[in-house]
Amino acid sequence: MKTLLVGIVLPLLVAMAIVASPLRPVAQTQSSYQPQAQFCVTGNTGALCSKLPAYIGPDSRLGLTVGYNGLYGDPPRSASEDVQTPFDNMAWQMFVALNWAASGVESAAQGLTAPGPRVWQAYPKVSALFGNSKVRAGCPQALALPIFYIGSYGNGKPAPNNEEFLQASTNLPLIDVNGNWTLFERRVNAIEASYLRAPQGLSAQTLTTRDGQRNFIKANPKGADFTASASVPDGKNGSIEIKAAWRILDPAKDDASKYYTQNILLAVSGDLVRNGKPFCRSEKVGLVGMHILQRNPFVEQNKALLPQWIWATFEHIDNAPLAQAPCNVSNGCGSATSPTYWINKPSCGPAATAPGAHYSFYNPAQSGLGTNIAPQGLLGTKTQFPWNPTRPYAHGATSQATAIPQAVRCWQIYPTTTVLNEQWRMALGSLKSVFQNYMLIGTQWGGQLEPPTPPNPVPANAVPGMLSNTTLETYIQNYNGSDPSLPGPGSCVSCHNFATLVDNKTSANFSFLPSLVDPVAGRSMIKTAR
Repeated sequence: MKTLLVGIVLPLLVAMAIVASPLRPVAQTQSSYQPQAQFCVTGNTGALCSKLPAYIGPDSRLGLTVGYNGLYGDPPRSASEDVQTPFDNMAWQMFVALNWAASGVESAAQGLTAPGPRVWQAYPKVSALFGNSKVRAGCPQALALPIFYIGSYGNGKPAPNNEEFLQASTNLPLIDVNGNWTLFERRVNAIEASYLRAPQGLSAQTLTTRDGQRNFIKANPKGADFTASASVPDGKNGSIEIKAAWRILDPAKDDASKYYTQNILLAVSGDLVRNGKPFCRSEKVGLVGMHILQRNPFVEQNKALLPQWIWATFEHIDNAPLAQAPCNVSNGCGSATSPTYWINKPSCGPAATAPGAHYSFYNPAQSGLGTNIAPQGLLGTKTQFPWNPTRPYAHGATSQATAIPQAVRCWQIYPTTTVLNEQWRMALGSLKSVFQNYMLIGTQWGGQLEPPTPPNPVPANAVPGMLSNTTLETYIQNYNGSDPSLPGPGSCVSCHNFATLVDNKTSANFSFLPSLVDPVAGRSMIKTAR
């Protein structure tokens, strides 16, 4: 009965919500055309389901490769012009299916509200494939809590094999408004784990060791080719990678009911702690960011869609405000002579005003500061960003001027994506699911595009050309890759295009995970934002 009511009442509620009170952040001007959510990959648009999609639904414009310009220009005026909605619906379908209760309950009312681990949390961690960090804190515990290891090489340098507190995109941490580091974890599905361990079933060519990669390169000079999905939405899944961002919740300051949470044992290596002593502490963390990648195949009827993975990124709605003068993927940031031309700049100016808002990574009371402030470590410390032994864990680890990041979203969410967000969040809200508090920032895919005229600074190798998550790529949102001396770029496809195997030249098929066989060399190639 509940599913039936959702199917009947939901479209009316969505229309009323869009007109009366759009959910933030607002997007660029939207035409009268309204895209429609497809709540289940099987075609049942009225009810959320646990089926994990393998591919996008029908998208007639992907057959074009001549004159096809992605999301440049005006938003679509009809479904026939709307290339992005099939991707965004797939992104939401993945997010819902992966965040279904891992216990296997079938109904959405239980699967999206029941406590406990989610489907994706049963996937292997990258440490199960590439090994643990050299040094980890030992944590005996009475309760079987998930352990977040912040490990090291034993010399004050954090290691990326387990969980992390440095963003992989910048080698920099993100500090929340309570003064705690943001935590990051990575997982892959069984399909990708199998490929990494033994490509084409050959364990001698495993991508999880240096020697294995050298053997693989000899036999496969064109590089890695991760398992692709089926070419139909309800077919077999391909390789999937997940990166999640968590913040430590303070019961005195944060409303934990607004987040998907878990209780963890936080284990920090002693050489990363200010007093030199390792510690293990129980903490409640809330999900604030999530990247979902699935390897797609090449399909002749969708020839504009390259086999370069489909990239979806989600955030909690209270992470950060939109900039007062944001850019957008259809025309960039305006004129290059404009004071709000943020391309290849670390900041995008002040935040838009949002009275009464409580953000995780932006403090309105400190609005006079800059925005997207990269933290600067102090001189004379054994480790660049030392952990405080007690909360707040980032206290005293940076210069005072860079202790608050004042994170701001620099790019507007695409108009049709914003409309779909309304519909999906309304459906989740009707079940009283905590996942109603999350939004899709965008879905990116490799495309064969014709650069627009006049030129647009947004890269033309993906749709949309720019896409960043404020929790995972805080400091590189505006970098477009045009200057190799600068960090970034702030685009999933453009950034991961540089991923290579151990010889630093053979393609890793857009995955940085194989670099974990030599993480020191891999991380040394990252340009740190300043």
